[in-house]
Amino acid sequence: MKVALIIGHNSRSKGAYSSIIGSEFDYWKRIAMKIKTIIPGVVDVYERSPNKYYTREMFQILEELNQFEYDFCLELHFNSSIDKSANGCECYIYHKNNKAKMLATNFMHQLHNIFNVKIRNNHGINLVSSSQVRGGYGICKSKWTYILIEPFFGSNPGEALKFYDKNRIVELLIKFIIENT
Repeated sequence: MKVALIIGHNSRSKGAYSSIIGSEFDYWKRIAMKIKTIIPGVVDVYERSPNKYYTREMFQILEELNQFEYDFCLELHFNSSIDKSANGCECYIYHKNNKAKMLATNFMHQLHNIFNVKIRNNHGINLVSSSQVRGGYGICKSKWTYILIEPFFGSNPGEALKFYDKNRIVELLIKFIIENT
């Protein structure tokens, strides 16, 4: 089977910025493309084309993504905060999807064990029930199990340094994908 990787943000709106690792978009694009070169038959990579509206960008992604069959989808992000000490990982999932909850929990435990990041409030799980909430469009409109991941805070220099070596997150994601497909 296959997994879809959706790069958070796009070339026009690059998302959060970290002085250590750069923008969300640039960081995750490099990682997703490296994963694709290592396990090309297992992952498809999706990138939002710039448009006036986020929903239009996501509509185009999901129109294509929903034509194929995926074990699950990962939308790749990292957090940012004015508070430079904010830290931890979390995931957003559809509130009625038990497979997404299991996968997200497993992913965060692997992150915690390898990168020593704390799992945020409510076991790191943020339940989404509407496409109108932040990050909810893909979660609610995809035909497949869909998880939006926020593995760390790029605004926290100590935490961002843990993710500076992209090979470590690439290895974790490949292992996670292989184990769950």
